[in-house]
Amino acid sequence: MQIRVEIGSQEQQQEITNELGMLGEASRHYTMAFRIKEIVVPEDFDATVSSMQGAPYASTPGMEPTSRAIFTPEGYVLLFHRTLYSAAYDNHVRYAIYWHEFTLLVNRGHFPVLMRHKLDRYANYFVNLYQLYDQYTAARKSFAFRDAIIREVLNEELSPLAKEDLERSLMGSLGIIRNKTEYYDWIRFQIMEFREHGKVADFLEQVRGKIAQLSYSIIFAYATMDHYEELRDRESLIAEAPMLNNNTRAFLEYLRLKFQEDSVDLTDGLDLMEAFWANFGIRFTDGEKCMECEVLDI
Repeated sequence: MQIRVEIGSQEQQQEITNELGMLGEASRHYTMAFRIKEIVVPEDFDATVSSMQGAPYASTPGMEPTSRAIFTPEGYVLLFHRTLYSAAYDNHVRYAIYWHEFTLLVNRGHFPVLMRHKLDRYANYFVNLYQLYDQYTAARKSFAFRDAIIREVLNEELSPLAKEDLERSLMGSLGIIRNKTEYYDWIRFQIMEFREHGKVADFLEQVRGKIAQLSYSIIFAYATMDHYEELRDRESLIAEAPMLNNNTRAFLEYLRLKFQEDSVDLTDGLDLMEAFWANFGIRFTDGEKCMECEVLDI
């Protein structure tokens, strides 16, 4: 595995290479699951992604991704954006980002692959359940890895910058969860519109993005609060959030249990996934010819 740094002076490049070396060392223990061909900090992130994936790619200014994993026949290439090495970040922040991306790769090698000839209810809930668990475990493990490096290897405490970054990220997720108007009320409005026009495809087109944003915000917020007990009091900020009902809490408890068991078998959680998505007004069923979506009132 190679590490290639295209930014900074020769001295800065060596410092970044040394810092990224921990991923190279870790990847040696997972060669049976996946292979990392190269870790790159490119001069031009978008151009590098475009070249590697063989299709145009353009990030949104101000919302550039911090990292990206691209599959090649020779193995994965991990890309880290140059902004990670600006004054807005320090090594404590980067450790969590490194390990989050690495954990996602580990999960790809460990999670089961669903073999289906068509998309049905089981496949739909199966895939989406694993996607959410993927992000939950990656967040939890990235925090745990950072704690271990900082306290056991560096003998340090979490830096003020890393604490600020953690708080800002958590508050951003909590802000989405408690934004009743933009998410819950929007979905309810789209359900009423659906009752008028009856077009499932149009309904899904309108709510799909909101469901994804809200789902991932819930996952990240609770992964953060589950790991950092001192941040648990922030849950009071979303006490009135309409999506945090018994279905959601049962789903979150299930993810915690599976994480504690280090389990990759989630086949017993499909009904919980269905109940979780019912909060957003959708339920998938198997029709005579294909999967169908039932629009529920919330």
